[in-house]
Amino acid sequence: MLPLSGIRVLDFGRYIAGPYCAALLADYGADVIRIERIGGNEDRFTVPVADDGSGAAFLQLNRNKRSLALSLGSETGRAIVRRLVSTADIVVANMPADALAKAGLDLASLRAIKPDIILVTASAFGDEGPMAGRVGFDAVGQAMSGAVHLTGTPDQPHR
Repeated sequence: MLPLSGIRVLDFGRYIAGPYCAALLADYGADVIRIERIGGNEDRFTVPVADDGSGAAFLQLNRNKRSLALSLGSETGRAIVRRLVSTADIVVANMPADALAKAGLDLASLRAIKPDIILVTASAFGDEGPMAGRVGFDAVGQAMSGAVHLTGTPDQPHR
């Protein structure tokens, strides 16, 4: 038996941070359900892709997970999410605070369904301050920190 056996996680993560966090929980035995929009989230199709069109990074970051596609914009989709939240221990969702609230995935909304739920979020710029609502990826962090300046050669653009 693995350490997190019996723990249920709902993974609304996108791209790398959220899905990686949930993958680690799955590796330790948690029952992780990846929830994405119908047709697949955009991170499903990042290159290189497998024969079925799924991106290699997506496949790696979503190992050991079950999956469910639904529309958070529909009442049926929201009802399914509420039912799943009532049985979950942890929700992983790396979205800006306003997107979490709009989707009903902010801590107040989740705790109205299940008071002891744990919400795991990740943001590029934190929860407070002038950039709190912005999203960011690795390249943004490299550019803002000056790390991009360290790549390439003097006669080439920075990469």
